[in-house]
Amino acid sequence: MKHAIAFALALLAGIAASPSWSQSYPVRPVRLMIPQPPGGTMDTLARATTHQMQESFGQNIVIDNRSGANGIIAGETLARAAPDGYTLLYTSASLANNQLVIRKPPFDVLKDFAPVTLANTLPGYLIVVNAQSPAKSVKDLVELSKTTRVHFGSSGTGNSQHLLGELINARTGARMIHVPYKGFALIVNAVLGNEIQVVFGSPTTVVAHIKAGRMRAVAYTGAQRMASMPEVPTVSESGIPGMVYEASWHGIFAPAATPRAIILRFQSEVAKAMQTPRLNQYITESGHAPIGGTPEEFRKFLVRYLKDTAEQLRIAKVEPQ
Repeated sequence: MKHAIAFALALLAGIAASPSWSQSYPVRPVRLMIPQPPGGTMDTLARATTHQMQESFGQNIVIDNRSGANGIIAGETLARAAPDGYTLLYTSASLANNQLVIRKPPFDVLKDFAPVTLANTLPGYLIVVNAQSPAKSVKDLVELSKTTRVHFGSSGTGNSQHLLGELINARTGARMIHVPYKGFALIVNAVLGNEIQVVFGSPTTVVAHIKAGRMRAVAYTGAQRMASMPEVPTVSESGIPGMVYEASWHGIFAPAATPRAIILRFQSEVAKAMQTPRLNQYITESGHAPIGGTPEEFRKFLVRYLKDTAEQLRIAKVEPQ
Protein backbone atom coordinates (compact mmCIF):
# COMPACT_ATOMS: atom_id res chain seq x y z
CA MET A 1 0.00 0.00 0.00
CA LYS A 2 2.82 2.39 0.92
CA HIS A 3 4.50 1.71 -2.43
CA ALA A 4 1.26 2.43 -4.29
CA ILE A 5 0.80 5.74 -2.47
CA ALA A 6 4.43 6.70 -3.13
CA PHE A 7 4.03 5.88 -6.83
CA ALA A 8 0.84 7.93 -7.07
CA LEU A 9 2.50 10.91 -5.42
CA ALA A 10 5.48 10.63 -7.75
CA LEU A 11 3.16 10.44 -10.76
CA LEU A 12 1.25 13.52 -9.64
CA ALA A 13 4.50 15.35 -9.09
CA GLY A 14 5.60 14.40 -12.58
CA ILE A 15 2.36 15.71 -14.06
CA ALA A 16 2.72 18.96 -12.13
CA ALA A 17 6.24 19.28 -13.48
CA SER A 18 5.14 19.17 -17.10
CA PRO A 19 7.33 20.70 -19.83
CA SER A 20 5.35 23.96 -19.73
CA TRP A 21 5.75 24.23 -15.94
CA SER A 22 9.43 23.33 -16.06
CA GLN A 23 10.17 26.28 -18.32
CA SER A 24 10.12 28.42 -15.16
CA TYR A 25 12.45 26.04 -13.28
CA PRO A 26 14.04 26.95 -10.94
CA VAL A 27 11.80 29.26 -8.93
CA ARG A 28 13.53 28.62 -5.59
CA PRO A 29 16.93 27.40 -4.34
CA VAL A 30 18.02 23.87 -5.25
CA ARG A 31 19.47 21.51 -2.66
CA LEU A 32 22.50 19.57 -3.87
CA MET A 33 23.45 16.76 -1.50
CA ILE A 34 27.03 15.53 -1.21
CA PRO A 35 27.70 12.22 0.59
CA GLN A 36 30.90 13.54 2.16
CA PRO A 37 31.85 16.00 4.92
CA PRO A 38 33.03 19.49 3.90
CA GLY A 39 36.58 19.69 2.57
CA GLY A 40 36.80 16.49 0.55
CA THR A 41 37.27 16.24 -3.21
CA MET A 42 33.58 15.87 -4.01
CA ASP A 43 32.72 18.80 -1.78
CA THR A 44 35.31 21.19 -3.22
CA LEU A 45 34.60 20.32 -6.86
CA ALA A 46 30.82 20.46 -6.37
CA ARG A 47 31.09 23.87 -4.73
CA ALA A 48 33.34 25.17 -7.50
CA THR A 49 30.91 23.90 -10.15
CA THR A 50 27.77 25.31 -8.51
CA HIS A 51 29.47 28.64 -7.82
CA GLN A 52 30.17 28.96 -11.53
CA MET A 53 26.58 27.93 -12.39
CA GLN A 54 24.55 30.14 -10.11
CA GLU A 55 24.46 33.41 -12.05
CA SER A 56 23.01 31.93 -15.25
CA PHE A 57 20.97 29.34 -13.34
CA GLY A 58 19.04 32.11 -11.61
CA GLN A 59 18.84 30.54 -8.14
CA ASN A 60 21.12 29.56 -5.32
CA ILE A 61 22.35 25.98 -5.18
CA VAL A 62 22.63 25.02 -1.53
CA ILE A 63 25.17 22.33 -0.61
CA ASP A 64 23.87 19.75 1.87
CA ASN A 65 26.65 17.47 3.20
CA ARG A 66 25.04 14.10 3.98
CA SER A 67 27.97 11.83 4.78
CA GLY A 68 27.96 8.26 6.00
CA ALA A 69 27.49 4.64 4.91
CA ASN A 70 29.46 5.09 1.67
CA GLY A 71 26.79 7.34 0.18
CA ILE A 72 23.79 5.21 1.16
CA ILE A 73 22.32 7.84 3.50
CA ALA A 74 22.34 10.49 0.78
CA GLY A 75 21.13 7.96 -1.81
CA GLU A 76 18.14 6.93 0.27
CA THR A 77 17.30 10.59 0.89
CA LEU A 78 17.34 11.24 -2.86
CA ALA A 79 15.17 8.20 -3.58
CA ARG A 80 12.49 9.57 -1.20
CA ALA A 81 12.71 13.16 -2.45
CA ALA A 82 10.04 14.79 -4.59
CA PRO A 83 10.95 14.48 -8.30
CA ASP A 84 10.71 18.22 -8.90
CA GLY A 85 14.35 19.17 -9.50
CA TYR A 86 14.86 20.80 -6.12
CA THR A 87 16.74 17.92 -4.51
CA LEU A 88 19.71 16.50 -6.42
CA LEU A 89 22.79 14.45 -5.53
CA TYR A 90 26.41 15.08 -6.52
CA THR A 91 28.25 11.85 -5.82
CA SER A 92 31.14 9.62 -6.78
CA ALA A 93 31.45 6.09 -8.12
CA SER A 94 30.86 4.83 -4.58
CA LEU A 95 27.10 5.25 -5.04
CA ALA A 96 27.09 2.73 -7.89
CA ASN A 97 29.52 0.39 -6.14
CA ASN A 98 27.04 -0.12 -3.30
CA GLN A 99 24.80 -2.34 -5.37
CA LEU A 100 27.76 -4.55 -6.19
CA VAL A 101 29.13 -4.97 -2.66
CA ILE A 102 25.93 -5.03 -0.60
CA ARG A 103 23.92 -8.24 -0.70
CA LYS A 104 20.59 -6.41 -0.48
CA PRO A 105 21.24 -2.85 -1.68
CA PRO A 106 18.66 -0.23 -0.66
CA PHE A 107 18.40 1.20 -4.18
CA ASP A 108 19.28 0.55 -7.81
CA VAL A 109 21.25 3.36 -9.44
CA LEU A 110 19.72 2.80 -12.89
CA LYS A 111 16.12 2.35 -11.68
CA ASP A 112 15.68 4.55 -8.63
CA PHE A 113 17.62 7.58 -9.88
CA ALA A 114 17.67 9.64 -13.05
CA PRO A 115 21.23 10.28 -14.31
CA VAL A 116 21.66 14.02 -14.94
CA THR A 117 25.29 14.36 -16.01
CA LEU A 118 28.74 12.85 -15.63
CA ALA A 119 30.42 15.92 -14.15
CA ASN A 120 34.04 14.78 -14.30
CA THR A 121 36.33 11.77 -14.19
CA LEU A 122 39.52 11.09 -12.26
CA PRO A 123 42.11 9.33 -14.46
CA GLY A 124 44.08 8.07 -11.46
CA TYR A 125 44.86 8.22 -7.75
CA LEU A 126 48.09 9.21 -6.08
CA ILE A 127 49.28 6.43 -3.77
CA VAL A 128 50.51 8.32 -0.73
CA VAL A 129 52.25 7.27 2.48
CA ASN A 130 53.23 9.04 5.69
CA ALA A 131 56.55 10.84 5.15
CA GLN A 132 58.13 8.69 7.87
CA SER A 133 57.29 5.46 6.04
CA PRO A 134 60.29 3.52 4.71
CA ALA A 135 58.35 2.78 1.50
CA LYS A 136 59.67 4.75 -1.47
CA SER A 137 57.77 2.83 -4.17
CA VAL A 138 54.80 0.51 -4.65
CA LYS A 139 57.22 -2.41 -4.64
CA ASP A 140 58.55 -1.26 -1.26
CA LEU A 141 55.00 -0.91 0.04
CA VAL A 142 54.07 -4.42 -1.06
CA GLU A 143 57.13 -5.92 0.63
CA LEU A 144 56.56 -3.87 3.79
CA SER A 145 52.99 -5.16 4.09
CA LYS A 146 54.31 -8.73 4.19
CA THR A 147 56.44 -8.11 7.27
CA THR A 148 54.47 -5.50 9.24
CA ARG A 149 50.88 -4.27 9.53
CA VAL A 150 50.13 -1.77 6.77
CA HIS A 151 46.66 -0.21 6.81
CA PHE A 152 45.01 1.74 4.00
CA GLY A 153 41.96 3.96 4.35
CA SER A 154 38.87 4.47 2.23
CA SER A 155 35.58 6.32 2.54
CA GLY A 156 33.64 3.06 2.91
CA THR A 157 33.52 -0.61 2.02
CA GLY A 158 33.21 -1.11 -1.72
CA ASN A 159 34.20 2.36 -2.85
CA SER A 160 36.92 2.94 -5.44
CA GLN A 161 39.69 3.43 -2.86
CA HIS A 162 38.80 0.17 -1.11
CA LEU A 163 38.67 -1.66 -4.44
CA LEU A 164 42.08 -0.30 -5.46
CA GLY A 165 43.68 -1.53 -2.25
CA GLU A 166 42.21 -5.00 -2.67
CA LEU A 167 43.28 -5.12 -6.34
CA ILE A 168 46.86 -4.32 -5.33
CA ASN A 169 46.67 -7.10 -2.73
CA ALA A 170 45.32 -9.54 -5.33
CA ARG A 171 47.85 -8.59 -8.02
CA THR A 172 50.96 -8.60 -5.81
CA GLY A 173 50.34 -10.74 -2.76
CA ALA A 174 50.45 -7.64 -0.56
CA ARG A 175 48.66 -7.84 2.80
CA MET A 176 47.40 -4.31 3.24
CA ILE A 177 44.49 -4.04 5.67
CA HIS A 178 41.41 -1.96 4.85
CA VAL A 179 40.09 0.63 7.32
CA PRO A 180 36.86 2.47 6.36
CA TYR A 181 36.22 6.09 7.38
CA LYS A 182 33.26 8.47 7.03
CA GLY A 183 35.10 10.96 4.85
CA PHE A 184 38.38 11.68 3.12
CA ALA A 185 39.42 14.44 5.53
CA LEU A 186 39.40 11.84 8.31
CA ILE A 187 41.58 9.54 6.19
CA VAL A 188 44.16 12.29 5.64
CA ASN A 189 44.31 12.98 9.38
CA ALA A 190 44.72 9.25 10.03
CA VAL A 191 47.72 9.07 7.67
CA LEU A 192 49.29 12.17 9.17
CA GLY A 193 48.93 10.63 12.62
CA ASN A 194 50.22 7.24 11.40
CA GLU A 195 46.92 5.62 12.42
CA ILE A 196 46.97 4.19 8.89
CA GLN A 197 49.95 4.09 6.56
CA VAL A 198 48.49 4.48 3.03
CA VAL A 199 45.94 6.66 1.32
CA PHE A 200 44.74 6.74 -2.31
CA GLY A 201 43.88 10.35 -3.03
CA SER A 202 43.10 12.72 -5.84
CA PRO A 203 45.87 15.31 -6.21
CA THR A 204 43.78 18.20 -4.90
CA THR A 205 43.31 16.48 -1.51
CA VAL A 206 46.93 15.52 -0.80
CA VAL A 207 49.26 17.76 -2.80
CA ALA A 208 49.56 20.39 -0.05
CA HIS A 209 50.70 17.73 2.43
CA ILE A 210 53.15 16.33 -0.12
CA LYS A 211 54.66 19.77 -0.78
CA ALA A 212 54.91 20.39 2.97
CA GLY A 213 56.85 17.16 3.43
CA ARG A 214 54.20 15.49 5.61
CA MET A 215 53.35 12.85 2.99
CA ARG A 216 55.15 11.13 0.13
CA ALA A 217 53.60 10.13 -3.20
CA VAL A 218 55.03 6.78 -4.28
CA ALA A 219 53.03 6.29 -7.49
CA TYR A 220 50.11 7.39 -9.68
CA THR A 221 47.55 4.86 -10.89
CA GLY A 222 46.76 6.53 -14.22
CA ALA A 223 48.00 5.36 -17.62
CA GLN A 224 50.49 8.24 -17.83
CA ARG A 225 52.36 10.37 -15.32
CA MET A 226 50.59 13.50 -14.16
CA ALA A 227 51.70 16.63 -15.99
CA SER A 228 51.70 18.58 -12.71
CA MET A 229 53.78 15.92 -10.86
CA PRO A 230 56.00 14.31 -13.52
CA GLU A 231 58.45 13.08 -10.90
CA VAL A 232 55.89 10.57 -9.57
CA PRO A 233 56.01 7.28 -11.53
CA THR A 234 52.93 5.35 -12.58
CA VAL A 235 52.04 2.15 -10.75
CA SER A 236 53.01 0.23 -13.86
CA GLU A 237 56.50 1.78 -13.68
CA SER A 238 56.76 1.32 -9.93
CA GLY A 239 56.15 -2.33 -9.20
CA ILE A 240 52.95 -3.62 -10.88
CA PRO A 241 53.63 -3.80 -14.64
CA GLY A 242 50.59 -3.18 -16.82
CA MET A 243 48.32 -2.00 -14.01
CA VAL A 244 46.19 1.10 -14.66
CA TYR A 245 43.38 2.17 -12.35
CA GLU A 246 41.10 4.95 -13.49
CA ALA A 247 40.19 6.12 -10.05
CA SER A 248 36.68 7.46 -9.96
CA TRP A 249 34.07 9.80 -11.33
CA HIS A 250 31.62 12.39 -10.07
CA GLY A 251 28.06 12.52 -11.35
CA ILE A 252 24.78 14.25 -10.60
CA PHE A 253 21.52 12.36 -10.06
CA ALA A 254 17.86 13.30 -9.59
CA PRO A 255 14.94 11.22 -8.28
CA ALA A 256 13.76 8.73 -10.92
CA ALA A 257 10.50 10.47 -11.89
CA THR A 258 12.02 13.92 -12.41
CA PRO A 259 10.77 15.41 -15.72
CA ARG A 260 13.26 15.27 -18.56
CA ALA A 261 12.96 19.03 -19.24
CA ILE A 262 14.17 19.80 -15.70
CA ILE A 263 17.03 17.30 -15.95
CA LEU A 264 18.15 18.81 -19.25
CA ARG A 265 18.00 22.33 -17.80
CA PHE A 266 20.30 21.43 -14.94
CA GLN A 267 22.64 19.39 -17.17
CA SER A 268 22.95 22.23 -19.66
CA GLU A 269 23.98 24.62 -16.88
CA VAL A 270 26.64 22.17 -15.68
CA ALA A 271 27.96 21.77 -19.24
CA LYS A 272 28.04 25.55 -19.69
CA ALA A 273 29.97 25.97 -16.43
CA MET A 274 32.49 23.29 -17.48
CA GLN A 275 33.33 25.31 -20.59
CA THR A 276 34.37 28.41 -18.65
CA PRO A 277 38.18 28.75 -18.48
CA ARG A 278 38.18 29.32 -14.73
CA LEU A 279 36.29 26.15 -13.75
CA ASN A 280 37.90 24.08 -16.49
CA GLN A 281 41.35 24.99 -15.21
CA TYR A 282 40.39 24.37 -11.57
CA ILE A 283 39.06 20.89 -12.32
CA THR A 284 42.02 19.99 -14.52
CA GLU A 285 44.55 21.15 -11.94
CA SER A 286 42.81 18.98 -9.35
CA GLY A 287 43.69 15.96 -11.51
CA HIS A 288 40.17 15.50 -12.88
CA ALA A 289 38.84 15.76 -16.43
CA PRO A 290 35.74 17.98 -16.87
CA ILE A 291 32.86 16.31 -18.75
CA GLY A 292 29.30 17.64 -18.26
CA GLY A 293 27.77 15.22 -20.79
CA THR A 294 24.14 14.42 -21.55
CA PRO A 295 21.88 12.21 -19.38
CA GLU A 296 21.90 9.54 -22.11
CA GLU A 297 25.69 9.49 -22.24
CA PHE A 298 25.85 9.21 -18.46
CA ARG A 299 23.42 6.27 -18.42
CA LYS A 300 25.51 4.39 -21.00
CA PHE A 301 28.62 5.16 -18.97
CA LEU A 302 26.97 3.75 -15.83
CA VAL A 303 25.97 0.50 -17.52
CA ARG A 304 29.55 -0.03 -18.71
CA TYR A 305 31.01 1.02 -15.36
CA LEU A 306 28.87 -1.44 -13.39
CA LYS A 307 29.89 -4.29 -15.67
CA ASP A 308 33.61 -3.45 -15.49
CA THR A 309 33.56 -2.93 -11.74
CA ALA A 310 31.80 -6.23 -11.12
CA GLU A 311 34.70 -7.93 -12.90
CA GLN A 312 37.26 -6.00 -10.84
CA LEU A 313 35.48 -7.04 -7.64
CA ARG A 314 35.64 -10.65 -8.77
CA ILE A 315 39.39 -10.38 -9.38
CA ALA A 316 39.89 -8.70 -6.01
CA LYS A 317 37.72 -11.36 -4.34
CA VAL A 318 35.44 -8.79 -2.72
CA GLU A 319 32.17 -10.56 -1.89
CA PRO A 320 28.80 -8.83 -1.26
CA GLN A 321 28.13 -8.42 2.44
